[in-house]
Amino acid sequence: MIGAMLIVAASVSFMLGLNLAGVRYSWTSLPVFALFACALVVGVGFVLRLISAPEPLIPISILLDPVVRWAVVANSFGWGSIIGLNIFLPMYLQSVIGLSPTNAGLSLMVLMVRLNTSAGLGGQLLGRVQHYKTIPVIALVVAIGSVLTLALWADSLTPLSFEALLFLIGAGFGPMPSLTGVVLQNTVARHQLGIAVGTMNFFRNLMATILVALLGALVLTGGSSIVPGGFGPGHLGDALTPDAAAAAEAFTRVFYAVAACLAVAFVALVLIEEKPLQTGVAQQAK
Repeated sequence: MIGAMLIVAASVSFMLGLNLAGVRYSWTSLPVFALFACALVVGVGFVLRLISAPEPLIPISILLDPVVRWAVVANSFGWGSIIGLNIFLPMYLQSVIGLSPTNAGLSLMVLMVRLNTSAGLGGQLLGRVQHYKTIPVIALVVAIGSVLTLALWADSLTPLSFEALLFLIGAGFGPMPSLTGVVLQNTVARHQLGIAVGTMNFFRNLMATILVALLGALVLTGGSSIVPGGFGPGHLGDALTPDAAAAAEAFTRVFYAVAACLAVAFVALVLIEEKPLQTGVAQQAK
């Protein structure tokens, strides 16, 4: 209970600092500094609580295993990036490309459908190949490259090229969650599997929440003129209005940040030790 209260207080302080900095207060102002300082102090208190509590919110013993630790990092940064894209891509489509809210939401169907199909196919392949990390690692490189292309061409994309990039992002990211789940099941003892999965989900949700707040701060920094809609679909490149150009610049920062988070997930994926997959009997005997 105390650990949960501490992590909530630290997260709220950090996100409030991100949302207020550069909008209502400057980044160096006292309120923003106080919020970040509070987040740091309470966050340290949360870590100390995990170490000293008899039944901590997150068992430290699980995170001491490097395979579990890197799997959690990869899953958290990967899913945080995708959730961030799902929130800010509709805003980009309305502000820069000029789609209606309905069409902007429908445009993301390509990403989610391809992500789910890719995840299903990747999960089927993991148990059938010896080097099961190869496909997810290569696929994630494709996703990172697609997000970087999205950032580089944020002011000159057409709806067709945008959908093609979403297809590649979904296909590239899909196998990664399956890999981290399989790695987790392959590493921890069966009686700790529920705790391990809960720990991974906790960090995934926490990372997604923090990243969304961070991306929102990037959009608002220098982007006060962003107004969704009104620019006309396909009116890109040299045809961008000043407001649309400002929006494109703001979302370029967002896409670069998402690519950086996916790069962290990629590094964590590479660092995961590729142990032989165990049978159910062998895992139960651990």
